[in-house]
Amino acid sequence: MGKQLSLCMPNSDMRWTNITTPFESWDTSKLMYSKRDERFYMLAPGGKYLCSWDLNFKKDKKPKFHELLLHDDIPGKMTIVKCYSEYTTEGVKPPTVMVFREEETICGKKNMRHTKDIGDLCIFISKGEDFCVEASSCNLEPNSVFVHGRLFGTFNLTERSFARYEYPEGTPDMIPHSPYWLPPYSS
Repeated sequence: MGKQLSLCMPNSDMRWTNITTPFESWDTSKLMYSKRDERFYMLAPGGKYLCSWDLNFKKDKKPKFHELLLHDDIPGKMTIVKCYSEYTTEGVKPPTVMVFREEETICGKKNMRHTKDIGDLCIFISKGEDFCVEASSCNLEPNSVFVHGRLFGTFNLTERSFARYEYPEGTPDMIPHSPYWLPPYSS
């Protein structure tokens, strides 16, 4: 994306809205929209700050910056999920996942607090839109984060363990890769 963020709102305004961002590169950041807050959110490079814009760009001409203190499917709570691997001189350590949930402060600000318990939920993260499902409704392991992209596996928050998915034996090396989880669908 570089320094520019471009948005189009098909149901209201078909023109492209171009926003100059304050950072050199947003290449790995995802844009998220919160229906509850009527704001767009984007994690700044490095994951230390959260930037937000109001839906119509009327209240805020420039983005608001929130120190990391996006996934808005957990009922009533905005959640940030951070997936990473540590690189050391001994090699790469197993991947880990950290989940941060929103909490309101007395003065009305929002902080993000680290949690190891998301209850009977599973969070699915991929190149598409992230989503959440109740584990019990899908016969899945509760308190888990499913990742598909650079990492491909499940992180169990209770046990602090990561299980990689492997392709079955005999699968061609050049299998088409689709880094997306498909959300549940009901007719």
